[in-house]
Amino acid sequence: RDQPRSRGLGDVYKRQSIGSAICVKRRYWTGSILMVLSLVMGILAFPFDSGIRNYLALWWHYGGIEQKELEVLPLTRYERIHPRNAVQTLAREGISDVHEVSAPEFVRDGDDYIWSMAIEPAFAIRRLTGTVEEVIRVPADKVALNFSGDNRYKVDFFSSEGMLAARDTRKAVVNRFGPWRFMNYKPGQVRYIRNDEGKWVQMVSLVRWKGFFLPRPVFGGVVVIEQGSGADEVTKSVFTGAGKWIRPEEIPEHKFLLNQNVIPETVSRFTAQSYRFSRGFLSPMPGYHRGDIRIPDLPGDYNDQPFTGYFEVGDKASLYHYFALEPFQADKQGLNTSLFVPADGQGVTYVFRHYEKKQSLTGVSAIVSKVMESRKNYDWSRNSAAEQRPFIRDVGGKRRFFWLTSVVTHKDGGDTEGGNFIVGAAPDITLTDAEYKTVVWVDSRKPDEWEKQMEEELSSVWAPD
Repeated sequence: RDQPRSRGLGDVYKRQSIGSAICVKRRYWTGSILMVLSLVMGILAFPFDSGIRNYLALWWHYGGIEQKELEVLPLTRYERIHPRNAVQTLAREGISDVHEVSAPEFVRDGDDYIWSMAIEPAFAIRRLTGTVEEVIRVPADKVALNFSGDNRYKVDFFSSEGMLAARDTRKAVVNRFGPWRFMNYKPGQVRYIRNDEGKWVQMVSLVRWKGFFLPRPVFGGVVVIEQGSGADEVTKSVFTGAGKWIRPEEIPEHKFLLNQNVIPETVSRFTAQSYRFSRGFLSPMPGYHRGDIRIPDLPGDYNDQPFTGYFEVGDKASLYHYFALEPFQADKQGLNTSLFVPADGQGVTYVFRHYEKKQSLTGVSAIVSKVMESRKNYDWSRNSAAEQRPFIRDVGGKRRFFWLTSVVTHKDGGDTEGGNFIVGAAPDITLTDAEYKTVVWVDSRKPDEWEKQMEEELSSVWAPD
């Protein structure tokens, strides 16, 4: 009979060693899991719009952008003569009844590019019970703006962005959301455009918050609200919401939404901010900032970037959200990167990196002082240079970048940092050569002659070219 083998000291030590190794591995994996969970919980403890979560979300977003490098700057057309705030102020001056004017939006109307806005009821009771009966449409590239007559269109909307309760357009859109979309979508700008049948509609841009761990704003489509102000529309607005949701991938099926100012500015700004990572993950790190950029905003303009404009980019001529990005340090005001985000949410984002082309162009934040220096005898206590927009043309045998600026007059006691401002019937317009930092005051009544005037006045400056 076989006798059971006695256990020697070697077997005991072997089993003890194996047991110790298993314990060490368990402690290692337990520690690793706890460390990862601690890191995740620590990141989640930050608000999504600041701190490390925002840092990681911007980095992740930048990696997913479909972008294309430009070798040549695109041409601009249909430039806006009047700043956005001035358009709204001038429209208010023409209101002869108890109404308010919504914020103007730069949109496409057929083959024209216009400012559109609604005449809304004023005061609380009328905002609860009234309707939107008129929409104003004025050409954006005209010097003199007419807010009456043929530029007013009869409409019948039960809601607007300035009304209350169920008649608030954004609340009516939110009521349309299901539980999932309620947690992930948010209304953006309300714009008035004409659909493929030529009828005025309200178009509400949607922001979609994508991702739980690293939430970031992306284009969520639009909600289109057709005219109608009966009791059934108000009832539906309360219980089931208003409008028809058109998803981003469905935009090409609707001609009136193509080459249109569709995407929310929150989305395009987040895209522009993500270009802080164009030189890698560490670019925006404190104490490093290699290739880091910022979006320079000018508080006195009341129209932070993006600037919506018409650009001929490659084989596509369309509306884009334009960003003039400058170096991270506020005292460095050179134009680092020009960014063109398609305003209809379709196609690629175009980028022109001026620093890689060894171009030394003046950035948008430095233009106000250049304009003021060019006419020191001007009354700058009541006037200021507002809303610098890109003006790109082939002049003097070369494609040149200018900043188009309107000189505005402030209405509230000369406060150039706040309040409403206007421009005259023949506004003062300047064009600043971004390369040579030279300001030319052009004839606002003759925009077709600006290029000729620039060539005549700057030919001596450009002579070395």
